Amino acid sequence: MAVVARTLVDISPTEPIGTITRTLNAPREVVWRAVSEPRHLVQWWGPHGYTNAVTVYDFRVGGRWQIHTVIPNGPTVVFQGEFHEIAAPEKIVRTFGMEGMWAGRYALETLTLEADRQRTIYRATSRFASRADFEGMIASGMEKGMNEGFERLDELLARLAAAA
Repeated sequence: MAVVARTLVDISPTEPIGTITRTLNAPREVVWRAVSEPRHLVQWWGPHGYTNAVTVYDFRVGGRWQIHTVIPNGPTVVFQGEFHEIAAPEKIVRTFGMEGMWAGRYALETLTLEADRQRTIYRATSRFASRADFEGMIASGMEKGMNEGFERLDELLARLAAAA
């Protein structure tokens, strides 16, 4: 029996906080590799047709990360931040920013991976510096990027799980 993936989004009506929860059809260790290893991140980050290059990836507390995302027939978007906490294979806390957005401010993201038999519950909570920053992120096309990125992640996880 196949489990149908579903993404739940919980947006606070008053605070600049949003939580995304999705059940992934792969064991937590496989999901951890997909979310923490640059060679896998570039395969699922963002919408279909976008290409990515990890230009900085110092995966340790205090380490920086940066991903350049090329939009077909469009600009390159630079995502960046710093790792604040890493607890393999269950938690990553990092800052998240985009060049040219939020005037140098960042969101604080907490990703947890909860084992559920052969599946994993992926939960990412983002706290933005302000409600305006949060609303700007939503208006930026985040929903399309999130949904298509999860589709790409599901495809990658199927390949990684089959190879394990």
